[in-house]
Amino acid sequence: MMEKKFALALSIIFQPIFVPIYSLIILFNADTYITYAVQPEVRKFIFLVTFLNTIILPMGVFYYFYRAKLIETIHMHTAKERSLPFLTTIVFHLSTFYLFSRAPIPGLFANLVLGAAFSVAIAFVINLKWKVSIHMLGMGGIVGTLIGLILRYQVNVVELVMALVILSGFVGYSRLRLAAHTPLQVYVGFILGALILTSSVVFL
Repeated sequence: MMEKKFALALSIIFQPIFVPIYSLIILFNADTYITYAVQPEVRKFIFLVTFLNTIILPMGVFYYFYRAKLIETIHMHTAKERSLPFLTTIVFHLSTFYLFSRAPIPGLFANLVLGAAFSVAIAFVINLKWKVSIHMLGMGGIVGTLIGLILRYQVNVVELVMALVILSGFVGYSRLRLAAHTPLQVYVGFILGALILTSSVVFL
């Protein structure tokens, strides 16, 4: 029973909707060039836009879907229930990309949001036939972001990457323990997220 509660707590804490904010917290505290290149006022702008567009507004829309019975539960367990939330997330991510790409901030942030939008778009397509783990897509995205920084900017965050891979393993375990996914769905989600976000940092 205790094990299941731990798995549930991990699943809640690392809900995919929180991943963009977690990524920013890591980026701004990882002792890389980003830590020093982005002024406090700019950080506040990036946090505010990300918080509104990737958490507050989407959650409001998801709640409307629930009240309108367009989804049966706010947990969105089935592939069918995920389609509308996926499309909503893509729209909000693209709006965030639009704002970041036109703001006087490092292009990295716009690229990361675009990569995240592409990840969700891929998940949406897969979702039409299969159910990939979105939790692991998000965790893979955080790891992929840091790997991209290592490859493109030669920053020394290898230990942080290893810690996040271990944390991702715990999150993956929680999804399996709650019978939310199969092992393949967990692995595919993590690998997709890591590959897409690594590419968004290195090549965009």
